[in-house]
Amino acid sequence: MKKKLGALARVLVSVGILVYLFNSIFRDEASRTADRVVQAPPATVAALAQELGLNAEQVKLILTQCADPQEKKADLNKLDWMERERFVWNVGPPHLGEVFRRVKVLWFELGIACMGLVCYFGIVRWQWILQVQGLELRFWRACSIFFIGLFFNAFMLGSTGGDVIKALYVAHETHHKKAEAVATVIVDRVIGLLVLFVIALVMMAFNYSRVFGDVRLRSFAIVTLVVVIVTVGGTALTFWRGFADKFFGLRGWLQQLPKYETLRRMVGACRVYASHPVVLGKTMLITVGVHVFSMLSIVCIGKGLGIITNNGMVDYFLYLPIINSVTAIPISISGFGVREGMYVKMFDEVGVASSSALALSLFGYFAGLFWSIIGAVFYLTHSKEITAAEQEAAASA
Repeated sequence: MKKKLGALARVLVSVGILVYLFNSIFRDEASRTADRVVQAPPATVAALAQELGLNAEQVKLILTQCADPQEKKADLNKLDWMERERFVWNVGPPHLGEVFRRVKVLWFELGIACMGLVCYFGIVRWQWILQVQGLELRFWRACSIFFIGLFFNAFMLGSTGGDVIKALYVAHETHHKKAEAVATVIVDRVIGLLVLFVIALVMMAFNYSRVFGDVRLRSFAIVTLVVVIVTVGGTALTFWRGFADKFFGLRGWLQQLPKYETLRRMVGACRVYASHPVVLGKTMLITVGVHVFSMLSIVCIGKGLGIITNNGMVDYFLYLPIINSVTAIPISISGFGVREGMYVKMFDEVGVASSSALALSLFGYFAGLFWSIIGAVFYLTHSKEITAAEQEAAASA
């Protein structure tokens, strides 16, 4: 019951944030539209209304109830709540739709292709991590499980929810080493997040004058630095053999935990990577490629939408690691609402209209969703193979 209420709460959070965000953007678009009508010469109002998709009743509403002749602006707050919301939701969506319709298909396809490279690099990285544990999965089996996890990521919490499904599938594939198999998924995710945080810190260091001049960026830099230190410290403690015995009673407390033996084996599996620095180095390098192509996907989509920021690609490579880091936190379903809100707030600082920033976020999600749908195909066609351990058990029976 608690799990269902928790899931429901997160769905409501996602929907609530999105409704608030869309309402704010629609209101901005409606206000800009009304301002243009008020500022237009009387002789051109009819032609402008047709261009903006306004009917005679809406034009009359703007000119008679919203217009401020002195300021040459429209004030939608002069309308009562019901009338204002009706006007906002009638005028706002078509204008946002125009932003979506102007995307150039070729740039969007390039964005999808970049996300495809992200998937490929992710599969190769995971295979390297599996091999350290002596777990050999054929490329297409690893590919199938990877895409199944990606499929579930599309509607589970944060951008990491599919890892649970991925862990379940790989545990079945490697029945004789379940704990080690699950550990590979954890290590894969930790490396991905840690490299993302480091990229965010490096970009903020290169743009330190902007970061220190922005309270939000400065706060995030401090929080990210703390997270990196805690993650590295926690990883170091995991690699430290006998750590639990250094503190009185800690080992006994841990042994009372459910699935202690599995947990102990998982920690032991994680320690194996400390003796494989070359593999760790390779996985970190390819993870940089994962995040770079993920950001290039958004850059391509931004080009397709005709978005021009104040500092070009620098703005993308400064803001996107921050946005992706926050989206990974399991606050809402697949990061919905949180991601879009951050795009709007951050890109507004560099001259991008709210509607364009929202479109950029959603098209970026659609580029990833394309590969998630591929994951649905793998999910429907994935056959559970009999593992070596199960074959031996069957033979001895």
